[in-house]
Amino acid sequence: MTAADALQSPTADRAGRIFPLHLTPFEEYMLWDDRPEYPMTFVVQLDLEGEIDREALTETLPLALERHPLLQAIVGPAKGNRDCWITAPNPQVMIDWADWEVPVGIPNGEAINLRKQVGLRIWVRTKQQRSMLTLQFHHAAADGIGAYQFIGDWLWYYAERVGQPVTQPLPPNDAKALRRRGKASYSLDNYRLPNGQLEVDKREAFTYALKSMLPVAAPRRADPQRNQSTECSERFPGLCGYEFDKATYKQLRHVAEARGQSANELLIERLLVSLRAWNKEQGKDKKGTFCIMMPMDLREADTRMGTAANLVTYALVRRDREECMESEQLIDSLRQEMVRLKHQRHRTPFMNMMAYLTRYPSWLKRWYAGRGCAATAILSNTGDPTKRFTVPLPSEKGIVRAGNLRLLDISGVPPMRNGTHLTISIFTYRRVLKICLRCDPHRFTVAQSQQFLDHYTSMIHRLLDA
Repeated sequence: MTAADALQSPTADRAGRIFPLHLTPFEEYMLWDDRPEYPMTFVVQLDLEGEIDREALTETLPLALERHPLLQAIVGPAKGNRDCWITAPNPQVMIDWADWEVPVGIPNGEAINLRKQVGLRIWVRTKQQRSMLTLQFHHAAADGIGAYQFIGDWLWYYAERVGQPVTQPLPPNDAKALRRRGKASYSLDNYRLPNGQLEVDKREAFTYALKSMLPVAAPRRADPQRNQSTECSERFPGLCGYEFDKATYKQLRHVAEARGQSANELLIERLLVSLRAWNKEQGKDKKGTFCIMMPMDLREADTRMGTAANLVTYALVRRDREECMESEQLIDSLRQEMVRLKHQRHRTPFMNMMAYLTRYPSWLKRWYAGRGCAATAILSNTGDPTKRFTVPLPSEKGIVRAGNLRLLDISGVPPMRNGTHLTISIFTYRRVLKICLRCDPHRFTVAQSQQFLDHYTSMIHRLLDA
């Protein structure tokens, strides 16, 4: 199908055949936990080299969106008067274009009201031979994998539109697969014993989830009188990044292997050690428990949908402050826990609790979502996002090309939830290891976020130097 053919596609008709769709427990949670100051949204930034074709990028956006109906939907009462995904009255997504120096503008704040707006915003900032593409997604409409599927499709259409088509065609779009995402996200069959009875302990699930954790200590603000909401808006998305080059990343993997760890386990262990040391440096060395909340992909071979959706759960890795020090015990316990989580990700206590909360009134759900620190940090190991593209794009020395554009870098972080002051993504694009981080913008300046990132990476380098 060419871009010209796709422009004639009856998008509204097709969407009408898909919607309404009941929300999954995790999608509902994204709405309960959504609040203006801590919205359940995440950001992806693409650093592109080449003279971007504004007309081509604009014209191909609707073609990519047609393959991802949840990014053109809103939430409203439908089946049984329950909240459902429904077709948005105005599903058009506009691109905010400006010069490179112009900040990404969010005059009304970061929140996306899914009852009135679709869950996607886009900004492009350009200068000669360079563009920064910033996308903000609502996490109810897409997880990170779904976001990169959409981005890959958009870049595929762009390449075709500028006359440098990708050899491999996009597969047929099966948007009706969205109806299967509920069972893929949470299925009671995963909790069923061989005798057919359910092994579900809601008391254990609630106890597991409601315990309050230690937050990341915020440094004292340089100017406590400065308007925080204005400051957050001025520096959105406020990402900080650090790269371990190809040789150093290789060394890190070798060090991890020598310690009996995967690279991911090493990064988690270093984060726990860093959290304790950082809080002590800030004069907040309190007793308690640190918790790292990790998104885990629930897609299997038969549920690898080619359309954006949310198919993740959260694993909660918890360690008492006294355990967060360099020791064989910490390394061994994390290794065993990672293996267990990988095999039990379809029956986590977190999803068990989410499913139970769907039965309770909205005020109770909001109470749960609004309580204190449930996780110290959120850590998402994104890997190479370009591997999530529906179709592989051409690559030159590890750098992906889409038409006349080269993808120099990728950045982004998971949502910043209430009570959690730190969110991190790990990328391995271009065969380097990149740590992308954002601290709570209401408590940390960008410079202070950079200080924590420097502290964390120094803990990693300490191992490599040793």
